[in-house]
Amino acid sequence: MGESGGTMACRRYSILVFLLLLILSITSCSDLYGKLLILEGNFHQMRGLSNQAIAAYLKAASYPKTKAYAQFGLGSVYYSLDEREAALERFEDAEITVNDTFRQENQELLYRIRYNSGIIEFESGRYDEAVACFRRALEVNPDRIEAKRNLELSFAAYQHGEDSSKDEAGEEKKQEHVETDALFEYLREKESRQWKSREWIEDDSEAGPDY
Repeated sequence: MGESGGTMACRRYSILVFLLLLILSITSCSDLYGKLLILEGNFHQMRGLSNQAIAAYLKAASYPKTKAYAQFGLGSVYYSLDEREAALERFEDAEITVNDTFRQENQELLYRIRYNSGIIEFESGRYDEAVACFRRALEVNPDRIEAKRNLELSFAAYQHGEDSSKDEAGEEKKQEHVETDALFEYLREKESRQWKSREWIEDDSEAGPDY
């Protein structure tokens, strides 16, 4: 009987890992082990095995050469679990690690950190933050069309939100003005009725009952 698609995919992935093992064999043992853990985390993430992916990335984060990639991987897993704030924290940690160690060697990673942070900020409705993230992503690579397009969308959404806020603020002020006028009018009428009531009582008390 033929092998299932899943089995074939796993075997192809095993072959890929073996080839990468040969390529990476020139690096130190610790660097190699960290990179293999990143591959393991990526493999589990592609299969939707979040817990296994997190475990692999956490181990990879203990190696200096793979720490930034591991933090980015953790952020990606948290995003897939709809944990946006946790994902942003991991992306921020990854960028700090890149800036502190080997930024020039990891421009693509730095771009992806900033770009994916922009996606999360946009989905969270923080359009001004999304604009900042996409702009910073383009500082790394000015030729990325997707970042340019998302920058424009984020800026348009931010402008629309600003305009809507101004309109709402204007309507609120108008409503407050109307409500204030109505309240003053009510108080004036109430005061007038109370004055008329006191006047009527006093006059009536002086006049006495009419019988």
